[in-house]
Amino acid sequence: MVRVRSVLTTSGGMLRKVILLLLVTLARTQNGADTASTKPGPACWLETSSGYREQFAMYIKEGTKLLEMTIVLNGHPPDMLDIASKKMYRPYSWIRSTGRQGRSLLMLDETHRYLSLSTLAIGVESMHVNLTDHPPRCLRGKEEVEILKILRESFLRNLEPPEKNDEKSLGLEDHICNIEIVQAGDIAEFPYTCCRKDADGTITCEAMSKDGWIQFLLALIIIIKVVVILCSPLFVPETMYRMKFVAAPYIYHVPGPPLSLKILVTENPEQYGPDNRSKKIRLSKLQNMEYFKTMVATTRWTPDRIYEVKVQDVKLSVKSRRLLNQDNVPVTIIKLIYNNFIRCRLRHLESLKECCSTNILGRFNPGLKIITWFQCMKIFASFVILIMIAIPWIIRIITYYVYEEPLVLSKVKAAGRLGLALGFPTNIVPYLSPVHGLFIIIYVLLIVDSLFFGVVSRSMKRKLKTVFRQCLRDMRERPRVVIVSWMTSIVVKPFRVFGVVGIVFFIPYLIVLLIVTIPICLFYIFPTINLSVRLIFQFFIFICPTSFKEKCEGCFSKLAPLKSGLQIHKVTANETFRKRHHYTGRGLALQLVSIFMCLISFWSITFLLMEICSYFVELFVYTFMGIIINAGVTLQYVSVILLVLLYCKNIFSKVHEVYKEYHKVIHKLLMDIKKDDITEVAKREATDQENTVFRVVGDMATNKANVTDPRVQVKNCQPYWATTGMLLFLDQHDTPYTPEKFFHETIDLNYYQCPGPIYKNVWLAVLQFLQIVLFLMFVFVVVMAFGDAYKVSTTNQLLATVVTGVVPFMFSVFFKDRTEGETLDTSSVQFQTEFHKSINNFSQSWPVYDIVPTDVKEWDGLAGLVVGSEGSTDGNANRNKTSTLGCGSELDEADAERNSLMLNMSSSSEDGDYETVKDETSTKVTVVDMNDDEFALVDIIVDISTPKTRKVSPLIVRGFEKGSVSMLDRTGRVESLKPNMSLYSEERAIDV
Repeated sequence: MVRVRSVLTTSGGMLRKVILLLLVTLARTQNGADTASTKPGPACWLETSSGYREQFAMYIKEGTKLLEMTIVLNGHPPDMLDIASKKMYRPYSWIRSTGRQGRSLLMLDETHRYLSLSTLAIGVESMHVNLTDHPPRCLRGKEEVEILKILRESFLRNLEPPEKNDEKSLGLEDHICNIEIVQAGDIAEFPYTCCRKDADGTITCEAMSKDGWIQFLLALIIIIKVVVILCSPLFVPETMYRMKFVAAPYIYHVPGPPLSLKILVTENPEQYGPDNRSKKIRLSKLQNMEYFKTMVATTRWTPDRIYEVKVQDVKLSVKSRRLLNQDNVPVTIIKLIYNNFIRCRLRHLESLKECCSTNILGRFNPGLKIITWFQCMKIFASFVILIMIAIPWIIRIITYYVYEEPLVLSKVKAAGRLGLALGFPTNIVPYLSPVHGLFIIIYVLLIVDSLFFGVVSRSMKRKLKTVFRQCLRDMRERPRVVIVSWMTSIVVKPFRVFGVVGIVFFIPYLIVLLIVTIPICLFYIFPTINLSVRLIFQFFIFICPTSFKEKCEGCFSKLAPLKSGLQIHKVTANETFRKRHHYTGRGLALQLVSIFMCLISFWSITFLLMEICSYFVELFVYTFMGIIINAGVTLQYVSVILLVLLYCKNIFSKVHEVYKEYHKVIHKLLMDIKKDDITEVAKREATDQENTVFRVVGDMATNKANVTDPRVQVKNCQPYWATTGMLLFLDQHDTPYTPEKFFHETIDLNYYQCPGPIYKNVWLAVLQFLQIVLFLMFVFVVVMAFGDAYKVSTTNQLLATVVTGVVPFMFSVFFKDRTEGETLDTSSVQFQTEFHKSINNFSQSWPVYDIVPTDVKEWDGLAGLVVGSEGSTDGNANRNKTSTLGCGSELDEADAERNSLMLNMSSSSEDGDYETVKDETSTKVTVVDMNDDEFALVDIIVDISTPKTRKVSPLIVRGFEKGSVSMLDRTGRVESLKPNMSLYSEERAIDV
């Protein structure tokens, strides 16, 4: 009993101990649960090796503003985050910002790094970070929001374990940023979202939206695009179309006896053999030459007879680029490159002259007509020009495919996962891509236009140029001040009419006025609208039937009171739209094609130009922004570049000034020689004064006897005036000009003070420039090397670079060359002799604008040269042998007869085409043998046949028999009534 009780007592004690142990365990478990609920620890977190923190500390010490991190999750598939997260864009790319400057870069477009030429990438570093999740693979299966929260919390703890959170957390200015996809309607936006940890441990996130200055920058870029579109025609050099830069007529009054020309008119120029083809001109292909054409059409010519034409005045067609005024010399780097390489003037060098004139096959030529090396190089130069024009667009395409296309495709893919579309960026290329259908059409149009312009005939090229030049000229010649003045005058009209009471009517009047005048102002102020409307108007002028145009004119006539009240004639005066009746059916078709091609090409080029300009504007803005933000680093490089440009400008400007001063002296000497003649012409008013040519002959030279009279020669089927002796040109505004060719021939006279050939002085300038560049490079390298070694501040490095860099300039100022600044001694006998000799040796050919005849008669200087006739019923072989356009009685008798050329004139059919009717009694030409020495005296053979048939061209009848008059009156003098120059001006669109 006692034993049982003791056993029970022992068992009860053990039971109590077990129960007590269970209670303690439960209590501890409960306490642990309470503790866990009070201080929760992360169920999943990320950490990395200590190398990340050490490397980041080094970047912070170097002044890093942004740290671009590419994370790698150990133990997970490489695309796990891409699959798990749809609203995170590039979830493996994270950015750590250390301040406001770094976060401001996130407001810019992602392409800012290459657009700034890497200047905005200064202070931005990149690194790869290997992350390990704890517990292992705890990220798998979590939602996108949970994954994003874990990543942000881990980065804000500096990728440390949770127990070290208070010790290693980021500073208050440190932000962790990533890109999230935000839905704005049907458009996906990709802003950066940056998070930071406050002092109380709260995590705050905000989207990095563009601030006011960034918005202003983007708006400025859009404004520039609009300006480019509206003003794109201004990018065309005005030297290509303005009247003061294109060919202008200059008249030369032949001193003494008139100039004698031997002219032969024929319908079959081939009968005179291939040796005389160089003298042939086709009447239908002549440019300008209205006096000459009228003379051929109205004078009593006998075909295949030689006539002597007395000429007192010759008009020359002179291009402005062939002339130099007193202050202009062709000595610039761009001009030298263009003249020597693009225009192939290097062929005039003695070492290259023979090679350039040989064909490209040399001795292996099988006898075919092969182009010469000069022609081959001209074609190559044309391709080089086309490539240079296309280089900006090529750069744009390359940068798109290298930098922008991967970003665009990535954003399109990310937006597509959410069923959204990508918004319109600031540029068109990223939105459409360079191979979009619109761009393909533009490429095809431009290529077709280029090929078409390259293969068409010279006359067709002239037509295309004429259409575009005419519209550009009308656009540019109209001063915008006139438009502003007109607008101001009609705005204040109520006050002028009603006085103070006009303020009552001003508001409604202004509203109506703006509706009427805004289209007119837009037309005349913005070049793109002006040019486009002109081309469209020109197109409809030719394509619309006459009845429709008459109806339109009737409607416009009803608006005459409105036009008179608004004084529209002040702005629309002298408009030069071409009339349809100037052209034939073929010419009308060519005109329509020309206008249509010009309009399409213009808008295609404008579209590409808009994109190119906006791209380079962004490039400049971002680069300039990077230079300013990182001035401590970039200004050292910028200062060296500016010094190089300064020395380049200074050195080559000295070469230009040397030749400019020399040209002024030569120009003054030429003016002194013809001072009396120039003064006599310059006394007239500008409206009464013609552009005049004076011939200068050197009296002090020993070769004065070698100066011969000018002659009219034929070159490329166009008449040219070949002169010996220098020509001085004076325009109607009394501005004298000298030939550019004469400048090049006088700079190397046999006199010690002459500047010499341009290439020698340019080569010396290049050597001097290279020496200075080497010195600047040495200074820059020394400053950079020792500045880093001795911890010199960037400001002191900049000052050292600039101060040392101006040393060559100081030497050039204080230690000048003694010969620099010496004036040319024009009183020297040697100089005057050489100068006058160069005047007499000078020769040049000028295109003939027109020939003004004073007398025409059959030339009887060569017996037996006249071609006989067959089938003539009245002795036609000797007819008109003695008749002249200066003899009254003989001319009266000739008036009763029909001109032999008029017997073969064209008659107009009902459909507007011309048929050629041959008179049965017309002269039939027989080819006879001629003495080549005698026939060599003929200056011009005029082919009056049409291009495809051996019939008289309708040109000599059409336009002359309807209102035109002969150039000669019955006394043999030029009539005061001049021909209508609008029919055969240089800018005439169609010559058929």
